Amino acid sequence: QTVASWGDPLFSDGVPFDPSTRGTGASQERAIGDNTDGMKLFHLSADEGVLVTNNEYVNKSIFHPEGVNEADDVRKSKAGHGVSIYHIKRENGKWTVVVDGNYNRRITADSKMEITGPARAHDLIKTQADPEGVSSKGTWNNCGNGWTPWGTYLACEENFNGYFASTDDNVVTTAAQNRYGIGTQDWGYGWYKFDPRFDISKEPNESNRNGYVVEIDPMVPQSTPKKRTALGRFKHENAELVIADNGKVVVYMGDDERGEFLYRFISKEKYQPDNQSANRDLLEQGT
Repeated sequence: QTVASWGDPLFSDGVPFDPSTRGTGASQERAIGDNTDGMKLFHLSADEGVLVTNNEYVNKSIFHPEGVNEADDVRKSKAGHGVSIYHIKRENGKWTVVVDGNYNRRITADSKMEITGPARAHDLIKTQADPEGVSSKGTWNNCGNGWTPWGTYLACEENFNGYFASTDDNVVTTAAQNRYGIGTQDWGYGWYKFDPRFDISKEPNESNRNGYVVEIDPMVPQSTPKKRTALGRFKHENAELVIADNGKVVVYMGDDERGEFLYRFISKEKYQPDNQSANRDLLEQGT
């Protein structure tokens, strides 16, 4: 059974998917994104839950058959990325999305994020829009995922580099940008044409704010997702979390790039099974 599809509205003020136009920026912001990758069902009961799915990327030829030619094309593309969160319910043996459900939410490439951990407020994180280096916009190209015993979802930013380009072909890229694959050409998304934060000649630090694990609380739609920089910056494929015998939280992560590595994060503090609120920032500090 198909439970939900790209373009299905999550809210009653949304617009039913139009296969001829494939929607607009406004309609996509109120609807399920494209290309589901990692997912997790958070159970409310035997017949209800909150389904969280990554929307890794968009099929450009389907999203924009005429190409990326105007600002709304980019708005729509950015809204097709990110994470979709929606209340689902089973009635008469069939699962359906609860339109206007209390948990329904879209997190896109324009959503507010909090930067936490050792990279917070670093000079290389600061931008014109965020001179303090504590708050970024959006998450995209989220590949595999993870979840925590305190009820949060871990979205993993993978090929974030493919969205940056430059209007200045003569810009000199840094060694770090070269290491992550950031150059003067993107992968055809064209975001830099209408959003200067994706133009490395205009905002060279913006790309440093991507490539992290993002922790999201699906049960609190008003909560701000947190980029957990203590878990490292690379092309995150997944985040498999376990509790070690000594009580520490351990997260195993893959870097989905040729010739790269597996990583293990060990929390500084211990997991408290009888006090879940105390576990909220266990991914803030560690080795």
